[in-house]
Amino acid sequence: MPVVLSYSFNAVAPMFVAMALGAVIAKRGLAGDREIGFLNTLCFRYLLALHIFNNVLHVDFYAEFKPRLVVTFIIIVTALFVFSWLIFSLAVKDYGRRCICIATAYRSNNLIYALPLAANLFGPEGVKPAAMLVPFTIIFYNFFTVIVMVYHRQKIEEDTAQNNAARTIAARRFEPVGGAAGSTVMRTALKKCAFEVITNPLIIGSSLGIVFSLLRFPLPAFVRNGVNLIALSATPVSLVLLGAQINLKALAGNIRAVIGASALRLILVPGLVVPLVVALGFRGPELGALAVAFAAPPAVTNLIMARNYHIAPEFAAQTVYLSTILSMATIFAMVAVLRGLGLF
Repeated sequence: MPVVLSYSFNAVAPMFVAMALGAVIAKRGLAGDREIGFLNTLCFRYLLALHIFNNVLHVDFYAEFKPRLVVTFIIIVTALFVFSWLIFSLAVKDYGRRCICIATAYRSNNLIYALPLAANLFGPEGVKPAAMLVPFTIIFYNFFTVIVMVYHRQKIEEDTAQNNAARTIAARRFEPVGGAAGSTVMRTALKKCAFEVITNPLIIGSSLGIVFSLLRFPLPAFVRNGVNLIALSATPVSLVLLGAQINLKALAGNIRAVIGASALRLILVPGLVVPLVVALGFRGPELGALAVAFAAPPAVTNLIMARNYHIAPEFAAQTVYLSTILSMATIFAMVAVLRGLGLF
């Protein structure tokens, strides 16, 4: 038990060091909105895309592919996406917060948590199921997140246009109308969403990683080393940015909503999913891979994308920040219970 507690602390504490640096930078006025905006764009378009490409590239799909594990993950994350969209569409009126709550429900920080936790619990061989899930978590998380953010960005624009009584062509494009005009609006929205999906840098990075891995295409050493060097910067830069965007006074004002979103990610979702995958017969490293995928705190990428799409970035930052702090306790509790029951 002390080993698990020590791991949970040592896995998460370095993230707070990076976030603390970001908070210091913001406090001293070393980075304003312009610099933070530039770094967010840099992370979204290049650093995270190369980080994802690099992770997927090193997965051996031929040796490590586990169809049942992958199919189970895809079905569960799709169900979470659909049900969270339906539930929060009824429960949360504000489009920005609704969007972040939906993304928080199905998307976790699996990249940071999965592989080191699997290695600590199961040894080198036990890492394979977690590594197998990484490209699929990346692809499905990003695919669904682009859809939910593009949709809610359009709804926010629609509300803004209606509230300002703007009767321009751009405003009318988003007005809810019936008949042929309504069909045109829907087709336009679907086309825009499809374009955003296929041009999203994170999805492009995932897809190229899979292609290169399946083809076993050997990258020249200087390219491989260069990509790896840049990819290593993605997580620390993202965490420093998160710390720089945390407003503790605003967090205090939003504390109920942020706690609710954090509880959803860290308690409700794993509380529903983990017993389900246990009932489906998963044990050992495969159970660990699925449990961490659905129990880790929300991804820092949620904040990067929220800022990129101008959708409640402050609320997204607060949710990621608080959830990451609380995850030390919740992941420790989950691992302790599953180990105590002899499930891994």
